[in-house]
Amino acid sequence: MNILVKASTFGADLFWLTQYLDKIQGVTVKVLLSDPERFKAEGISKLFPLKAELIKKTLMNYWFKPGSYKPDVTIMDNKIPIKAASPNGFMLWHGFGWKGPNDVEEFHWLHKSLKSAWGSALESNPNFTWQCFGEWDFEHRTKISGFHPDNCKILGAASHDLLRNPLPKEELQPYVPFDIVNRKTVLIAPTWHYGEVFSHWGKDEQLFEKLFQKIEDYDANVILRLHDSYRFEGYYVEFLEELSERHPNVLLKFKDRDPDNLLDMMVSDILITNFSSIANLYYATGRPTLHIYPVKSEDEEFQWKQSTVLGMRTKKLDSVKYIWKLPPEENGGFLAHSFETMMDQLELAFADPKSCEQKSQSFLDKYMLGADGKNCERIWEAIQDLVNK
Repeated sequence: MNILVKASTFGADLFWLTQYLDKIQGVTVKVLLSDPERFKAEGISKLFPLKAELIKKTLMNYWFKPGSYKPDVTIMDNKIPIKAASPNGFMLWHGFGWKGPNDVEEFHWLHKSLKSAWGSALESNPNFTWQCFGEWDFEHRTKISGFHPDNCKILGAASHDLLRNPLPKEELQPYVPFDIVNRKTVLIAPTWHYGEVFSHWGKDEQLFEKLFQKIEDYDANVILRLHDSYRFEGYYVEFLEELSERHPNVLLKFKDRDPDNLLDMMVSDILITNFSSIANLYYATGRPTLHIYPVKSEDEEFQWKQSTVLGMRTKKLDSVKYIWKLPPEENGGFLAHSFETMMDQLELAFADPKSCEQKSQSFLDKYMLGADGKNCERIWEAIQDLVNK
């Protein structure tokens, strides 16, 4: 079987599934991504080298019809080509999160692209499969997002298979620029939709300084991982760069500069996020997660950042309730409605590495097939069913 992986971001689930497929006899994988050389320089690429050919994405090969290679299926994580490069399409969506609504209106362009490439997903379509993370996600995709139930399969998250049993820190150390064996590491990884991370609690400059000082008191590292740099105002990117330079224990990353997030999750002992879907992957480690409630009040007017085909836009919303598809109280970690509460929770997380383990597992059992270590196997079976129908 020939498989084309068309990566918007070659991280976490998409990378780990590619690792799995790369080892199957009789399967040839090619990966189309924005910057193969940048990815090859990442620690995860050296830790888990691929046999699969990595090809730079260009306008000329966007529909990928090179030479004699004819893919049987295209696996995507986000954007869909207007024209299909293969008879079948498989969506490995880039995250199961809280943000929404992901309804038919929001997915208008996605449905339009799907119809052009493989036919409508609003109807039963033997040429397309959408991966769902669990039963709740299946219900949401079929009743809210508009996908026909025949096109959706409950398969779980591929990277859970690795994160359930991450490698020992000693094996990861050569691929990380600071000591992770003798020092703990805090991963701060917020979503981008709310703009500045702590602006609803005060000034980011002051609050980041307090947070970093608290973490330094524990002699711990920080990975400050944000979404693509272009999603933030220029002054804010400069502020974060200056901030990280003042704190030698802080490693600043933006997704467009450092696309891999899988290694960051494996080396980290604590995650701080608002409601990025990285949390649902990190839960599988059993380590503490601190959720920042992203606005002062659910009934407060706020600015919601969105990415559109015309670029970045900011939309004024009357209440945060309009953008939740899953209530923020429904999570597998701590939830902080104030900076002071978050700092107290951070102390608990340092003191007890298993403080969220039971709650995280309950969330995974309810929403993500329990992270049982069999997700890549399920996904591979679904791909075979799609191709061999």
